[in-house]
Amino acid sequence: MKKFIKSIIFLIIFFVLWTIIFKVLWLDKTTIGYFYDEPKKSLDIVYVGGSNVYAHYNTTLAYDLYGFTTGIMSSDSQPSSSVKYLLEESKKYQSPKLYIIDLAKVGDDLGNIQDGQERKVIDSLKNSKNRIDAIQGMLKYTNIKKEDYINYYFSFLLYHNKWKNINSINIIGNKQIYKGYLFSVFTTKIEPQEIYQWDNNKKIELKQDNKEVLEDLIEYIKVNKLNVLFVVPRRGYINNAMEYINTATDIIQKNGYEVLNFNILDDFKVDFDKDFYNYQHLNVYGATKYTRYFSKYLKSHYDLPDHRDDARYNSWKQEYERFKSNYNEITTNNFDDLLLE
Repeated sequence: MKKFIKSIIFLIIFFVLWTIIFKVLWLDKTTIGYFYDEPKKSLDIVYVGGSNVYAHYNTTLAYDLYGFTTGIMSSDSQPSSSVKYLLEESKKYQSPKLYIIDLAKVGDDLGNIQDGQERKVIDSLKNSKNRIDAIQGMLKYTNIKKEDYINYYFSFLLYHNKWKNINSINIIGNKQIYKGYLFSVFTTKIEPQEIYQWDNNKKIELKQDNKEVLEDLIEYIKVNKLNVLFVVPRRGYINNAMEYINTATDIIQKNGYEVLNFNILDDFKVDFDKDFYNYQHLNVYGATKYTRYFSKYLKSHYDLPDHRDDARYNSWKQEYERFKSNYNEITTNNFDDLLLE
């Protein structure tokens, strides 16, 4: 019996250590991973969504302007089926005054979501019942067989050979991430875009799976009494995304929640010749406009604290200064001058 107990303890310790090593060395850390780095109950806002979130919203600038803190739970092409589980995960560590949910992907065909899109969410979550629920809840909309779910429960079974490609980012983290905001040489790129015209009257019924996911999310929000703002980012849209978003907006508003659509705001202007690095994402110049407008809106519409004189939040000031320094170095311009513009 003692040998059996020792064997069980050994297996548990081995599994825990292996999981830690796997998370650090094997996985490419998304902003969901960086979310865990923030002290408990230190975030005023949690912002959930796809790459628009980490590309458009400079959390450090918002902090410098108004003093509130924003946690980013974002990954590339994040499936709408993941949002509920990310909200649940954030609740275990933070007590934000507001949740912001990006709606850009609300109409994406869940049956065609790629394996990598699912994994960037699931693999980023800490081991818990919520992670198991996320695997079951997200994958049921895909063509993945239940017997293959094991590769999600135990991700190292899939990545065990990745040690050959371990790089410095796996060890020291991505220095292009600033409290969830991604800034790099790439985001200084300027790619002129055709102006995207939004029409509120164009609508298409959501696919049954998408409607089910949205209604389930709204019910979760109601049951947990969360303060939520839904957002539609300014960008280009394809494959009837606008029509699906308009339909989703109707459903959300009928349930009493606000949708802020940046594509129809008269006082929010972006330059399609200068403010994008591709048709879906704002560059640093557009992101600065977006952040200034949105952070001012949030401060004026919600009861958000100002932590700028609180020494416990010095890491936010330091990250903002690091961002400005790197901006000035990469662009040979001065970020303060950009703000004045």
